[in-house]
Amino acid sequence: MSLNTEAQLNNKYVICDNIDLETILQEYESFFLLKFQKYPNICKKNVSNSELIEIKRTLKKEIKKDCHCQKNNQKPVKFKNFKNTRDNHDLSGFDLTVLPLSTSKTENLLQSNSLEEKTKPLHKPLSGYGICGEWKEFAEVISKEICNNDLNTHWSDIKGLETAKQLLKEAVVYPIKYPELFKGILSPWKGLLLYGPPGTGKTLLAKAVATECKTTFFNISASSIVSKWRGDSEKLIRVLFEVARYHAPSTIFLDEIDALASRRDGSFEHEASRRLKAELLIQLDGLANSEDRIFLLATSNIPWDLDPAMLRRLEKRILVDLPTCEARRAMLLHYLPPIISERPSLKSDLDYEYLSEKMDGYSGSDIKLVCKEASMQAMRAALMILETEPDTELPTFELDVIKTNDVEAAISRTKPSAVNLHKKYKNWQIDFESM
Repeated sequence: MSLNTEAQLNNKYVICDNIDLETILQEYESFFLLKFQKYPNICKKNVSNSELIEIKRTLKKEIKKDCHCQKNNQKPVKFKNFKNTRDNHDLSGFDLTVLPLSTSKTENLLQSNSLEEKTKPLHKPLSGYGICGEWKEFAEVISKEICNNDLNTHWSDIKGLETAKQLLKEAVVYPIKYPELFKGILSPWKGLLLYGPPGTGKTLLAKAVATECKTTFFNISASSIVSKWRGDSEKLIRVLFEVARYHAPSTIFLDEIDALASRRDGSFEHEASRRLKAELLIQLDGLANSEDRIFLLATSNIPWDLDPAMLRRLEKRILVDLPTCEARRAMLLHYLPPIISERPSLKSDLDYEYLSEKMDGYSGSDIKLVCKEASMQAMRAALMILETEPDTELPTFELDVIKTNDVEAAISRTKPSAVNLHKKYKNWQIDFESM
């Protein structure tokens, strides 16, 4: 009766027959997963305060004993009584893993953790951002797109593209290294567009920025900032730039920006798409008129589809063209050096100058595919021998030397992917390039 009184229940309404608690729970979980990309916490382990206090007291006693023995140069006390503590009290709800302090396994674990801490940069916690509620959840979604891993791509790994590398250094590297020089009219570039045929190294340049530049790198895709819920996409765009300011200096990488900022057409475009583009343009406009150390790096294979307002906000527009003859030769020497591998032995004897001229019109990814096909041709002959003679030892097995005619055969079987679009990129470069 107290529940009925408190909830103000009466007999006028009853639950419908088609309402099922399990169905309601499943629908709620589906909604929560779509909205926040995680499942809700429906229940948790019930642990009384007395049990928790007793467990903490037991662990503290054991740790104090071990520390006292180390001060007196005695052997450390082993956790003999901890097994009883673990058996008497279930610790599964605390997500704790307790290891002995003197085992080699623990030392290896600590060393691996220290290496991971060195490779992964530390970022400021979102608790200092001063937001809460729904905005904090959006900030957590954006923070997941921060690139923490070392992509191991350096400027020297990119063959050619010297102009693009120089402008990226002017926009990201030098302003951090020499901040007193980049002020007023010399303020660094805020937006840069890399456009060109697919497979020419646009994403590779972005990886080099993430590796070489000491900035917080946001790797943003369409799935990161597009939501089916009304208004959430615009909020994610705004939170993206706010979090980037919080972690400044920052680099926001938008791969295939044409998927987000294509030319606006009022008669056929959906309202949600117009709102998203408007918010993105507003944030970029505010970025250009501020001193925030945020840099936008965008790539596109179809720059002629971009909105003119977006092109205005991308101050530098650079054509990442097909590799030159010198760059093609460097790629061939990188993928097919004289000694490719030692176990199993795989070598090459090539005329690099002749092959680099023969692959005119091939992109960087096309050249890699040709080299892989030539290597696989030598592998196919070895596989036939291994299938007929299974007793052959692999480490001592020698593959056929890759000759120039083998690469020529691979070229004849692998056609360039974007040679027909080269003229179209050149025409767009004449009209819109900004270097």
